[in-house]
Amino acid sequence: MTTVLVAFLLLIGYFLSLGYLKSLAEAENASLMRLNGIAYTLAMQIDGDAHQRLMTKYAAIDAIRDSKQDADYLAIHQVLQKNFKANMLGTPLYTIVLDSTNTCYFGVTSAETPYFRHPYHSAPALLMEKHAEGAMIPRYQDEFGTWLSAFAAVRNSKGEMVALVQADQKFDEFMAHARADVLKNLLIGLLAGAFFLVLLVRILQPILRKERLNKEALSAANMEIKRINVQLQQSLERVTALDNFRREMVANLSHDLRTPMASILGYLETIILKKNHLSDAEQEKFLHVALSEANRLNRLVADLFDLSKLESGQIQIEPEPFNIAELAQDTLQKYQLQAEAKHVKLLTDFSENLPLAFADLRWIDRVLQNLMDNALRYVYEGGFVMFTIFEKDGALNFKVCNSGDPIPEAHLDRVFDRYFKSSNRKKDSTGLGLTVVKKIVELHGERVWAESNDALTTFRFTMPVYRTALPSL
Repeated sequence: MTTVLVAFLLLIGYFLSLGYLKSLAEAENASLMRLNGIAYTLAMQIDGDAHQRLMTKYAAIDAIRDSKQDADYLAIHQVLQKNFKANMLGTPLYTIVLDSTNTCYFGVTSAETPYFRHPYHSAPALLMEKHAEGAMIPRYQDEFGTWLSAFAAVRNSKGEMVALVQADQKFDEFMAHARADVLKNLLIGLLAGAFFLVLLVRILQPILRKERLNKEALSAANMEIKRINVQLQQSLERVTALDNFRREMVANLSHDLRTPMASILGYLETIILKKNHLSDAEQEKFLHVALSEANRLNRLVADLFDLSKLESGQIQIEPEPFNIAELAQDTLQKYQLQAEAKHVKLLTDFSENLPLAFADLRWIDRVLQNLMDNALRYVYEGGFVMFTIFEKDGALNFKVCNSGDPIPEAHLDRVFDRYFKSSNRKKDSTGLGLTVVKKIVELHGERVWAESNDALTTFRFTMPVYRTALPSL
């Protein structure tokens, strides 16, 4: 029974479609004939010499912005507008010109606002092929919709084609009439089909409901599988990233530890093996180099030790009020001899009446020392390092500036990354000191950043201000 009903419905649908297509074809043909008559009538009414003068006189896009700007334009515009109103068209009538490269441009339009010499980007292929003859253009589509069109050639007094006049109609206008005819002629068939369709739906409703439930369950299962796949992919990416980071860290550590250790061992072995062949000055020089490398190794180990504690969450900040200016002066004093050896000036710029800082004194001291180490490492000989402290927006702001080769702007956001070294950074840098600085500052809930210009590199961070409790009333 179901098969019979489906076959019957298919048969009704077939005849409905056949009648619809027939009505549509008739409507399209009638509309094309009407548009063709309008186009050819207009082509005979438009003064081709006037149109040719108009296009020669105004060669630029939007050269005419008002219908009354030019007498020739106004005359042709009035002809187009009269026909537009008489034929009750839904879209304006317009003329088209072609240049030597076969590019189409709009000319005169029946619309009040000129659309003068704009490129006709969607000119139908038939218009380009038979522009000198005129033709009807069956249904075509552009960016503005689906159209039926007809065009005819406008000629001057010498019989030369100087423009085209085109009449359009939206396909939807007669599509509505075609649908009305189909509904009118086949209403009984539609009612019968609707009746049998309702009957069929009632019969198939339980089956369809079960199928829908199965489809929903399958869709939910697919969504869950996709979610699990995404989680697995993300987990795999995290594991891969951690493994790559571990490999890179081990490689960097091995290199950073091996380099100073090899240097220390090499110089000490040289002193021992060639003691009798080295002068006192040479032995002292080798010992100084070994000591410098030992200090470098000690800094690396200290940075690694502190960084591991900071990242593992073992460090608990114990804030206390202290004078940040005094701490900065103490830090500068520690580096005075090192600065003098490089002929570097240590400068300060502290605002008056600075409030007390409220932070962990021991770790802030480490921040200042790491920033000072970094500044002295990259300052030019004879340059300067400056500490600046001021209060802004309820927080203490600290700046460490040094003259010398500035960090490239593209690297400013990465200088605090572990083991990152900018292109102008020295090889003896561990790449960990600034990472330790960032961890300490962030542990205090504050921020640290780098700035640079043509002659200065500046590292800045903020600190909380100590605020005494207000007395209770």
